[in-house]
Amino acid sequence: MASHATKHHKIHGYTGWGLIIGLIGAILSAPLAIRGGTEGLLNWLSTPHGALGFLAFFTAAIWYCKLEFDEVIMDYFDGGLKSFTLLANRVVPFIVWLLAAYAVVKLAFL
Repeated sequence: MASHATKHHKIHGYTGWGLIIGLIGAILSAPLAIRGGTEGLLNWLSTPHGALGFLAFFTAAIWYCKLEFDEVIMDYFDGGLKSFTLLANRVVPFIVWLLAAYAVVKLAFL
């Protein structure tokens, strides 16, 4: 159990740093995206730089939220409900990320 907690803590720290670094990139890129309104945002996401930056930031954000919610589940649920919610907390964020990744990759590269 200790090795799982250590691994969880390390991944939590890495995703936190990914969010901090990604947020800096997002703040610096935001004026380019916002300048043209909705079309400007789509144009920004259509560039490989904008798409990959957004996807990296979104990945870190989804993973960080998943890890935070794992801690809530482990603290407040027991038995079968705990197992089900941990499984759901793996599947739902993955589906959300997959949909966002598909949309961004299709917009930027296809």
